[in-house]
Amino acid sequence: MSATRKRSRRAPCPETAALSEKLGATISRLRKADSLSLGELSEMSGVAKSMISQIEKNETNPTVATLSRLSQALGTSVEAMFAAPVSDSALIERAGVQDIPKLTSDDGLCELRILGALDTVQFVQVYDFRAEPGGVLNSSAHPGGSVENLSVLSGEVTVEVGPERWVVGAGETLRYRGDRSHAIRNNGDTPAHATMVNILAHTVRS
Repeated sequence: MSATRKRSRRAPCPETAALSEKLGATISRLRKADSLSLGELSEMSGVAKSMISQIEKNETNPTVATLSRLSQALGTSVEAMFAAPVSDSALIERAGVQDIPKLTSDDGLCELRILGALDTVQFVQVYDFRAEPGGVLNSSAHPGGSVENLSVLSGEVTVEVGPERWVVGAGETLRYRGDRSHAIRNNGDTPAHATMVNILAHTVRS
Protein backbone atom coordinates (compact mmCIF):
# COMPACT_ATOMS: atom_id res chain seq x y z
CA MET A 1 0.00 0.00 0.00
CA SER A 2 1.50 3.31 -1.00
CA ALA A 3 1.22 6.39 1.16
CA THR A 4 -0.01 9.64 -0.27
CA ARG A 5 2.60 12.36 -0.04
CA LYS A 6 1.26 15.69 1.08
CA ARG A 7 2.80 18.77 -0.46
CA SER A 8 3.84 21.45 1.96
CA ARG A 9 2.68 24.99 1.23
CA ARG A 10 5.43 27.32 0.08
CA ALA A 11 6.15 30.43 2.05
CA PRO A 12 4.85 33.67 0.46
CA CYS A 13 7.31 35.22 -2.00
CA PRO A 14 7.99 38.94 -1.34
CA GLU A 15 8.82 39.58 -5.00
CA THR A 16 5.56 38.03 -6.18
CA ALA A 17 3.63 40.06 -3.63
CA ALA A 18 5.33 43.23 -4.88
CA LEU A 19 4.38 42.45 -8.49
CA SER A 20 0.77 41.83 -7.47
CA GLU A 21 0.67 45.12 -5.56
CA LYS A 22 2.16 46.97 -8.56
CA LEU A 23 -0.45 45.42 -10.86
CA GLY A 24 -3.31 46.66 -8.69
CA ALA A 25 -1.80 50.14 -8.48
CA THR A 26 -1.30 50.26 -12.27
CA ILE A 27 -4.90 49.30 -13.00
CA SER A 28 -6.11 51.92 -10.53
CA ARG A 29 -3.82 54.58 -12.08
CA LEU A 30 -4.95 53.86 -15.65
CA ARG A 31 -8.63 53.77 -14.64
CA LYS A 32 -8.39 57.13 -12.87
CA ALA A 33 -6.36 58.64 -15.73
CA ASP A 34 -9.30 57.88 -18.00
CA SER A 35 -11.72 59.25 -15.38
CA LEU A 36 -13.46 55.89 -15.16
CA SER A 37 -15.41 54.73 -12.14
CA LEU A 38 -15.22 51.10 -11.05
CA GLY A 39 -18.70 50.62 -12.49
CA GLU A 40 -17.75 52.10 -15.87
CA LEU A 41 -14.63 49.94 -16.15
CA SER A 42 -16.74 46.94 -15.16
CA GLU A 43 -19.20 47.65 -18.00
CA MET A 44 -16.39 48.16 -20.52
CA SER A 45 -14.44 45.03 -19.55
CA GLY A 46 -17.12 42.62 -18.42
CA VAL A 47 -15.25 42.12 -15.14
CA ALA A 48 -17.31 42.43 -11.97
CA LYS A 49 -16.98 45.74 -10.12
CA SER A 50 -16.17 43.91 -6.87
CA MET A 51 -13.40 41.93 -8.61
CA ILE A 52 -11.78 45.11 -10.00
CA SER A 53 -11.86 46.65 -6.53
CA GLN A 54 -10.20 43.56 -5.03
CA ILE A 55 -7.48 43.57 -7.71
CA GLU A 56 -6.71 47.25 -7.13
CA LYS A 57 -6.47 46.61 -3.38
CA ASN A 58 -4.27 43.52 -3.95
CA GLU A 59 -6.85 41.29 -2.29
CA THR A 60 -7.06 38.66 -5.05
CA ASN A 61 -5.01 37.10 -7.84
CA PRO A 62 -6.78 37.64 -11.20
CA THR A 63 -6.72 35.06 -13.98
CA VAL A 64 -5.24 35.58 -17.46
CA ALA A 65 -8.71 36.10 -18.94
CA THR A 66 -9.62 38.73 -16.35
CA LEU A 67 -6.38 40.67 -16.89
CA SER A 68 -6.82 40.43 -20.66
CA ARG A 69 -10.31 41.96 -20.48
CA LEU A 70 -9.15 44.75 -18.17
CA SER A 71 -6.06 45.57 -20.24
CA GLN A 72 -8.11 45.83 -23.44
CA ALA A 73 -10.66 48.10 -21.76
CA LEU A 74 -7.81 50.31 -20.52
CA GLY A 75 -6.05 50.41 -23.90
CA THR A 76 -2.92 48.55 -22.80
CA SER A 77 -1.67 44.96 -22.50
CA VAL A 78 -1.27 42.48 -19.65
CA GLU A 79 2.52 42.62 -20.00
CA ALA A 80 2.65 46.42 -19.99
CA MET A 81 0.81 46.48 -16.66
CA PHE A 82 3.70 44.50 -15.14
CA ALA A 83 6.42 46.64 -16.77
CA ALA A 84 9.09 48.27 -14.63
CA PRO A 85 10.09 51.97 -14.85
CA VAL A 86 12.74 52.98 -17.39
CA SER A 87 16.31 52.88 -16.02
CA ASP A 88 19.55 54.53 -17.18
CA SER A 89 21.59 51.50 -16.16
CA ALA A 90 23.55 49.57 -18.82
CA LEU A 91 21.96 46.40 -17.46
CA ILE A 92 18.54 46.01 -19.03
CA GLU A 93 17.30 43.26 -16.76
CA ARG A 94 18.43 40.26 -14.72
CA ALA A 95 15.49 38.21 -13.54
CA GLY A 96 15.48 35.31 -11.12
CA VAL A 97 12.80 32.64 -11.06
CA GLN A 98 10.90 34.56 -8.42
CA ASP A 99 10.92 37.72 -10.57
CA ILE A 100 9.14 36.25 -13.60
CA PRO A 101 5.46 37.26 -13.65
CA LYS A 102 3.23 34.19 -13.76
CA LEU A 103 -0.36 34.03 -14.97
CA THR A 104 -2.85 31.18 -14.60
CA SER A 105 -5.76 30.14 -16.84
CA ASP A 106 -9.35 30.18 -15.59
CA ASP A 107 -9.32 26.41 -14.99
CA GLY A 108 -6.05 26.62 -13.04
CA LEU A 109 -4.41 24.00 -15.29
CA CYS A 110 -2.39 26.28 -17.58
CA GLU A 111 0.48 28.56 -16.62
CA LEU A 112 2.05 31.43 -18.55
CA ARG A 113 5.40 32.84 -17.45
CA ILE A 114 6.27 36.19 -19.06
CA LEU A 115 9.83 35.78 -20.37
CA GLY A 116 10.12 38.69 -22.78
CA ALA A 117 11.28 42.17 -21.88
CA LEU A 118 8.29 43.99 -20.47
CA ASP A 119 9.29 47.33 -22.01
CA THR A 120 9.00 45.91 -25.55
CA VAL A 121 5.58 44.26 -25.18
CA GLN A 122 4.09 46.66 -27.72
CA PHE A 123 6.12 44.80 -30.34
CA VAL A 124 6.62 41.25 -29.11
CA GLN A 125 5.51 39.08 -26.18
CA VAL A 126 7.40 35.95 -25.13
CA TYR A 127 5.94 33.30 -22.83
CA ASP A 128 6.82 29.95 -21.33
CA PHE A 129 3.57 27.93 -21.51
CA ARG A 130 2.71 24.81 -19.54
CA ALA A 131 -0.59 22.93 -19.51
CA GLU A 132 -1.68 20.00 -17.39
CA PRO A 133 -3.88 17.31 -19.03
CA GLY A 134 -7.31 18.80 -19.70
CA GLY A 135 -6.06 22.37 -19.38
CA VAL A 136 -7.43 25.10 -21.66
CA LEU A 137 -6.02 28.59 -22.19
CA ASN A 138 -8.64 30.85 -23.78
CA SER A 139 -7.39 34.13 -25.26
CA SER A 140 -9.27 37.09 -26.65
CA ALA A 141 -8.23 38.58 -29.99
CA HIS A 142 -5.01 40.61 -30.14
CA PRO A 143 -4.78 43.77 -32.32
CA GLY A 144 -5.51 43.31 -36.02
CA GLY A 145 -2.61 41.76 -37.93
CA SER A 146 -1.04 40.09 -34.87
CA VAL A 147 0.60 36.69 -35.31
CA GLU A 148 1.07 34.06 -32.60
CA ASN A 149 3.91 31.52 -32.78
CA LEU A 150 3.71 28.35 -30.68
CA SER A 151 6.65 25.93 -30.45
CA VAL A 152 5.87 22.74 -28.53
CA LEU A 153 8.81 21.43 -26.49
CA SER A 154 7.10 18.37 -25.01
CA GLY A 155 3.66 16.81 -25.03
CA GLU A 156 0.94 17.76 -27.49
CA VAL A 157 -1.61 20.59 -27.71
CA THR A 158 -4.54 21.52 -29.91
CA VAL A 159 -4.81 25.10 -31.13
CA GLU A 160 -8.26 26.42 -32.01
CA VAL A 161 -8.96 29.62 -33.95
CA GLY A 162 -12.65 29.92 -34.76
CA PRO A 163 -13.80 26.73 -36.51
CA GLU A 164 -10.23 25.69 -37.38
CA ARG A 165 -8.06 23.51 -35.19
CA TRP A 166 -4.61 21.96 -35.42
CA VAL A 167 -2.80 19.37 -33.29
CA VAL A 168 0.82 20.36 -32.56
CA GLY A 169 3.35 17.85 -31.22
CA ALA A 170 6.79 18.10 -29.64
CA GLY A 171 9.31 19.70 -32.01
CA GLU A 172 6.66 21.38 -34.13
CA THR A 173 5.93 25.12 -34.48
CA LEU A 174 2.58 26.58 -35.44
CA ARG A 175 2.05 30.17 -36.61
CA TYR A 176 -1.50 31.46 -36.72
CA ARG A 177 -3.55 34.63 -36.63
CA GLY A 178 -3.68 36.09 -33.15
CA ASP A 179 -6.23 38.77 -34.02
CA ARG A 180 -9.09 36.33 -33.51
CA SER A 181 -10.28 34.66 -30.31
CA HIS A 182 -8.26 31.48 -29.86
CA ALA A 183 -7.59 28.65 -27.43
CA ILE A 184 -4.82 26.18 -26.64
CA ARG A 185 -5.90 22.82 -25.20
CA ASN A 186 -4.02 19.88 -23.76
CA ASN A 187 -6.23 16.94 -24.70
CA GLY A 188 -3.49 14.43 -23.91
CA ASP A 189 -2.67 12.40 -20.82
CA THR A 190 0.67 14.07 -20.08
CA PRO A 191 1.69 17.69 -19.33
CA ALA A 192 2.54 19.90 -22.30
CA HIS A 193 5.30 22.51 -22.47
CA ALA A 194 5.74 25.15 -25.16
CA THR A 195 7.26 28.52 -25.97
CA MET A 196 4.88 31.19 -27.24
CA VAL A 197 5.86 34.36 -29.11
CA ASN A 198 3.23 36.96 -30.02
CA ILE A 199 4.06 39.56 -32.68
CA LEU A 200 1.70 42.48 -32.11
CA ALA A 201 0.57 44.86 -34.79
CA HIS A 202 0.19 48.09 -32.86
CA THR A 203 1.74 50.15 -30.10
CA VAL A 204 0.04 49.78 -26.74
CA ARG A 205 -0.25 52.25 -23.92
CA SER A 206 1.87 51.60 -20.80
